[in-house]
Amino acid sequence: MSDIKLSIIIPCYNAEPYINELLDALRPQVTTDVQVLVIDDGSEKPFKTNYKWVKVIRQTNGGASAARNTGLDNAIGEYVAFIDADDMVANNYISTILNKIQKEHFDYCYLSWRTLPGGWQQTVKLNSVQDKFPPFNLCVWNRIYRRDMIGDVRFNLKKLIAEDAEFIRDVKEEGKKKAYIDEFMYFYRSTTPGSLTKRFSEGKIETQRVVYYYPVVTSNMTNLIEEFKETDKYAEVILMTNDNQIPELEKYAMVLKPVQIKGTELRGVATTLFTKINIPINTQIVIYTARTYAIGGIETWIYNFCVQMHEYYDILVLYESMDQKQIERLKRIVQVERLTSLVHINCDTLIVNRITDKAPLNIHYKQKIQMVHACRMVDTWKVPSDNDCAVVISETAKKSFEADLKGGRTEVIHNMTAPSDIEGALVLVSATRLDTFEKGKARITKLAKLFQAKKIPFLWMCFSNSKLNANELVEGIVNLSPRLDILEFVKQADYLVQLSDAEGFCYSIVEALEIGTPVITTPVDVLSEIGFKDGVNGYIVPFDVENVDVDKIYHQRLKGKFTYKYDNDSLIKQWKGLLGDTTPTHRYDPNKEMKDMVEVGIIKSYKDCELNRIVNEGEHIFMRSSRAKDIVNAGYGIYVYGK
Repeated sequence: MSDIKLSIIIPCYNAEPYINELLDALRPQVTTDVQVLVIDDGSEKPFKTNYKWVKVIRQTNGGASAARNTGLDNAIGEYVAFIDADDMVANNYISTILNKIQKEHFDYCYLSWRTLPGGWQQTVKLNSVQDKFPPFNLCVWNRIYRRDMIGDVRFNLKKLIAEDAEFIRDVKEEGKKKAYIDEFMYFYRSTTPGSLTKRFSEGKIETQRVVYYYPVVTSNMTNLIEEFKETDKYAEVILMTNDNQIPELEKYAMVLKPVQIKGTELRGVATTLFTKINIPINTQIVIYTARTYAIGGIETWIYNFCVQMHEYYDILVLYESMDQKQIERLKRIVQVERLTSLVHINCDTLIVNRITDKAPLNIHYKQKIQMVHACRMVDTWKVPSDNDCAVVISETAKKSFEADLKGGRTEVIHNMTAPSDIEGALVLVSATRLDTFEKGKARITKLAKLFQAKKIPFLWMCFSNSKLNANELVEGIVNLSPRLDILEFVKQADYLVQLSDAEGFCYSIVEALEIGTPVITTPVDVLSEIGFKDGVNGYIVPFDVENVDVDKIYHQRLKGKFTYKYDNDSLIKQWKGLLGDTTPTHRYDPNKEMKDMVEVGIIKSYKDCELNRIVNEGEHIFMRSSRAKDIVNAGYGIYVYGK
């Protein structure tokens, strides 16, 4: 049997200088029958001390519960005490406890305590063995336990708050021999910067507090027992009521008189006493873009990245405004959220897509990757320097931003594709953006007139968010709106036609070649880098579209006569080397998310804050059921399917 009378367990995470002050206070008190365990729970700077009587155990960060459990697994004392690393104890803390053990041989002992000066003030002085702590004070640091009374009970790793309360209930103090110490033994610090309590109150930690409010809990409301029991497994449960007629609920919840309170969810009866705390989002990768359109290279990159990488990482796509169809297809594979300043987001890697976008302040990341998706076309375009790495999609794009990229870490990673096995027919297709920068509007008209002059029949489907006007249209060109399934049309075409001034990568060309459709293109610099060969997998036409051999384009079609292999595997390997080898939780369930989506027919135009545009009468919009309810109740829409 061990000669150690008391084991003191101190969880520690980035707790300096407070823990040093605590150990200095314990130093003159420690005797040979006391064991002091400091559990360094993955502090950014490993904790070290010169005190030989302190045993430091370092572990991967798992929270206070994990640290206390490690302490219990290594404790050898007859009794166990818990001290938080940022708190303080009396200068006779150990001797008073050891004397109480010797005299009373208790099973558990309550300690009187008070807060240190500054911040929230509280005093709890015990005057008899019948005294109990206030309902909010279910904490293990104000109790001393006989270790064999604890047995195999451990702290719930699923909880970041209220784990003390569950532990205390599981230890089952009822019927055991109790003692108390009326002298103040413990001093709680309420002003610690970044404390767990403060971070929870500010919505910065992923934990849940479910508040139930009923003016009276009557004896026939026994259905609450099982609900409280299940909720207590993952959340702090608080019951606010003036009269609780089911004492068993106290096994799974803190029961309080109605007060102003913060929580992550309110159940029961609505009350103005409740203030909602948003639960932060924890994920491995956040892909952020302020704006996403119906079509575009960045939009395609986001989708293809998610298709190829969601198997390896938990991914959140974060936006300020996004085309609804982009949202719908992304939600089938990854989590998609609209940016709001009310929710804190924690991630390993933040990927910012536009060089003009700034990282939102409520995203907390370990590394920031700045994507460079284009060549410099405007002198004011600059690659931000506040990143850990710039990922450029081609050597061509890198060269155009060469001055900005000097001195920092830069990776050239070609854009990934998401190839599809698609059937097709013979047409010309262009998918281009004609209203932002020159993507060949005049060249489309000129080349179409060359086909027309040679009496070459053609159907040229031009998908764009800007239409060719009456003077630009040539018979055979069809103005069409942007769409996400453009590859189905490209697959059916004789050629994809891309007549740009410049391209940083040109997704359209790579995707067309990958599915076997040749390309008509201007001589942009990136062609050789992406493996385009004139006369093999397409034809190059000059920027001025003069002297184009349209007969060869028409009569010597290249469809089915070439192979083109794009190496996504090596790109995945590059990204995995950059992002690190971690294990996704796959907590996001696309099936569950999509079940919550309903289709609403718009019957009255309105400005939609999520889509950041006017939604017109006659449109059909897919949206979350909760949002659909608001739109329908406000008289702007009707359910088409789902509810």
